[in-house]
Amino acid sequence: MSWYSFMEGASSTDEMLGRAHELGYDALALVDRNNITGALEFSEAATELGIKPIIGVTLMLSDHENDPPLPITLIAENRQGYANMCNLITFAHIAAGRIDPVLYTRYLQGRTDGIIALIGEPGSHIADAMIERFIDWFGKENLFIELQRHFVHGDRERNNALVALAERNEIEIVATGGVFYHERSRSRLHDVLTAIRHNLTLETSHRQRKPNSHYELKSPERMAQLFQQWPQAIDNTRRIADRCQSFNAKQINYRFPRESVPDEFSDEQEYLEYVCNDAAKRRYGRITEKVRDRLDREFKLIRRHGLAGFFLLYRRVISLAQDVAIELGHSSAEVPIEEKPPGRGRGSSVAMLIGTLIGLSHIDPLEYDLPLERFISDDELMNAPDIDLDFPRDIREQLILRVFEEFGWSHAALTAMLPTYKLKGVVRDVGKALGLPPLELDVLAKRAESHNASDIATEMVRIEEMRDKIHLPGWRDLIEIGAQLQGFPKGLAQHPGGMIISSTPLIDITPVQPSAMDGRYICQWDKHGADSAGFLKIDFLSLGALSQMQECLQLIEKRTGSHVDLSRIDFNDQAVYDDFARGDTVGVFQVESAAQMQTITRMKPRNLYDLALEVAAVRPGVGANDGVSEFIRRRNGSEWDYDHPLERRALEKSLGIILFQDQVVTLGIDVGGMTASESDQMRRAFQRRNNEALIRSYWKRFRDGASERGVPENTAYKIFLKFNPHYMFPEGHALAFGVTAYHMAWLRRHYPTEFYNAIFNAQPMGFWPLETLKQDAKRMGVTIYNPDVNLSEAICVPEGENAFRLGLTFVRGFNSESAKTLIENRNWNGPYRSLSDLVSRSGVQRAALENLVKAGACDELTGVNDRRHALWEVGLRYQASGSQGRLQLAVDQDMATLEPARERDHMTYEYETLGLWTEGHVMSTMRDMLSENQILNSTQLDDKSDEEYVIVSGKVLRRQRPLGKMIFMTLEDEFGMIPLAVPPDTWKKYRDELRMPIIVAEGRVSRKSGTMNIMVHQAWPLTPAFNARAKIPDISHNFR
Repeated sequence: MSWYSFMEGASSTDEMLGRAHELGYDALALVDRNNITGALEFSEAATELGIKPIIGVTLMLSDHENDPPLPITLIAENRQGYANMCNLITFAHIAAGRIDPVLYTRYLQGRTDGIIALIGEPGSHIADAMIERFIDWFGKENLFIELQRHFVHGDRERNNALVALAERNEIEIVATGGVFYHERSRSRLHDVLTAIRHNLTLETSHRQRKPNSHYELKSPERMAQLFQQWPQAIDNTRRIADRCQSFNAKQINYRFPRESVPDEFSDEQEYLEYVCNDAAKRRYGRITEKVRDRLDREFKLIRRHGLAGFFLLYRRVISLAQDVAIELGHSSAEVPIEEKPPGRGRGSSVAMLIGTLIGLSHIDPLEYDLPLERFISDDELMNAPDIDLDFPRDIREQLILRVFEEFGWSHAALTAMLPTYKLKGVVRDVGKALGLPPLELDVLAKRAESHNASDIATEMVRIEEMRDKIHLPGWRDLIEIGAQLQGFPKGLAQHPGGMIISSTPLIDITPVQPSAMDGRYICQWDKHGADSAGFLKIDFLSLGALSQMQECLQLIEKRTGSHVDLSRIDFNDQAVYDDFARGDTVGVFQVESAAQMQTITRMKPRNLYDLALEVAAVRPGVGANDGVSEFIRRRNGSEWDYDHPLERRALEKSLGIILFQDQVVTLGIDVGGMTASESDQMRRAFQRRNNEALIRSYWKRFRDGASERGVPENTAYKIFLKFNPHYMFPEGHALAFGVTAYHMAWLRRHYPTEFYNAIFNAQPMGFWPLETLKQDAKRMGVTIYNPDVNLSEAICVPEGENAFRLGLTFVRGFNSESAKTLIENRNWNGPYRSLSDLVSRSGVQRAALENLVKAGACDELTGVNDRRHALWEVGLRYQASGSQGRLQLAVDQDMATLEPARERDHMTYEYETLGLWTEGHVMSTMRDMLSENQILNSTQLDDKSDEEYVIVSGKVLRRQRPLGKMIFMTLEDEFGMIPLAVPPDTWKKYRDELRMPIIVAEGRVSRKSGTMNIMVHQAWPLTPAFNARAKIPDISHNFR
């Protein structure tokens, strides 16, 4: 078993195979518990090592729900056996549940062909009567009783009994390793995993753990020695290995889905062409020569690769999404799908005109001359085309369920995700298993900056109160075991939206199991496994900005009576581009981050393609070669030239700088003489782990192809060095996001009230906290009112043209059900007249009532003149339900004389309950004190020159460490934002101070390439008399 036997196997598949290779094995079977998640990864790695990969699974088998199950190992002998095994794993999960799957024997009938079954695992009891049933199910030649030896008391007696059982029933025995880790040094990790799985400590888990450390992968020679009494058991191990076909992705035999077509069409291709030609006439009025040429080229590629069914299936899914959008009131059946698609395409698929015509994309690829090669090309199709679709949240949620209704879980499933152990999880889980003090573990988990559990010792040295524990027993174990556990998968989770659809039963190809979310099912492979299998994968992604856009348009129409069609707005609105040029983009999709703001002010986009270039520029793959700064220099007039004229087609649009994935592919074709698929595989190779040998082979291929085209080797190498493993956008993706960014910026400029109302309701999303959005809304002339028990709905709603009111669910501890109860009571029985009336009628719990008071939601009730007094009154009036109800009794005689709440009390109340202060900003309360100490506000920095010494202060909004070592931070005060750049030495010295919610920073102004930062020299926390550290929440986005 590997680490895919979650919380049980203590070695990765690579470690298992590496050790098997060292020991001289030429075949190895992977039999993880309840899943085949590691099958493809195992198969690919084994083949590279010359080891025959065999796939099986270990399941629990039972007759009925209440009968005790026994373990059984199933091994796929051939393709039919593999399909049956996938079916049985699926039924084990579907029938018994995802937590403790059990295969009920009723599912074995007709599903055992091609399967070899092993029974007799230690801990199980098998009677003679059961053997007869196993023979009936699997056949005598496919049933083996397995023997194991782990130097455990009773091993020999148990094996003797199993051999006798086999002889009585004339079936064979087989020697198996019962392996849980590749070498004995991992036994300690296996013990810890067992303790974690059972939520116990090592001290209390003796009965659950293995009795010794002899469950490692042993050599063939050692196995022969251990089973010398039963040599036939060793012989049968070889016989089974020889019988089994080598497992690989081709054995899966997945085919792209097929779609039925109307009778008047001969095949899928003819029908797809008809659908697209019809849509093209509607979109363009007529099919021009340019449109015809592009369609003919795409039709040819689709015919060549047999993808007509692929695109028709997508059309079917988009039609389902359109149905959902119509049902939710977001669209009309009268509007053609290519005119108003229910979602928005992203990724390289945006380059397909066919995608636009069937409703996959909102971008016209002809307008921007988008290249096809990154998505699909004339040569061999190495991977299934990948299409990602963004939807508003409500459409996406319903669409996923609709797809399951349409296709069923046997033909459709979401891909899995594999959450893995990182430092924080390792510290908490391993520390608990080791019995370390919870409070000290909490300190380490919260204050550690690294993700990597291999850095636990480094983090302990850095944290003063942990430093002296590094060599103590228990903590030493945490450091050692934590490093081993880094990156281990915890289990299978649901991918946010990757959906696999198959025309043939999907459960013949991969097991399917219920998701944690009702009505959803996942397959047992993640996106990498799905890619290796060649699956058609549709990503249904939820994009908060589209939910915001959807609500914003509805609010505009409700207020004005007019519908805004974003496809027909002015895309050359200079007021919008002026906002971009100033970096005035808080809350605007894709261009609101601090890095985007700094870049967009330097690029100053003036059209949609400029915006796409800017969106693409702020990606790690562009920044890795200083591409952003160099691109901006060239854009601003700096002289440049191509390293070779063959770069022109790829890089002309981006001034010789690689900004898009497509450009890497085009350079491989034009400079390196590769095919499009070869070049795309080269691009992907840079992103693979342990890829040094692979990159060297691609360099040779690129060099040789370039030489044939007359490119000198040194020039070819210079071009090859521009490729890197970091992420970049495809060109179509950048355009798609650029258009959405423009839409949102346009709405923000012309309809700010609806824009901010909608973005509040769409939370969580975006880059900035509510306080920052509130400040920006205020600057745009929008007033945000406190929630009110008599005026607020559950969510935010506009009040007039320039204001909106916070919804009740924005109050901490007040969920949608609480809001529904309060609002229904108000609607049925009238407004709440007083605090007494609210307490007696609302049915709201005391903590939530107190939060309503703190948030200002009771300020307008009769008799409420002060929030502090109101809190006291709630305490007097509240009675838990069940104690004679809640009576409106007189409490005046019990009211205390309290000092009225002041402005700073209102501030702390609102930060505590709303995450924002509607009337002001925390920094405004300290401005006089700050000014007296020559501490500048954000607006005063505009006049400061390069290298000028300044002191600034603000609330920390973000901490980020990009590819370099410099840490970038953003502070916020009542006037705006302050960008900080913290050198590594300064961070190391003032790390704890810089992690506080509100800080003072001292340094020098740095103005370079149109950007401004404060280069921090020292820092300290700002803790005013009312203790900002305790009262102001840390809402920063950290690089952790």
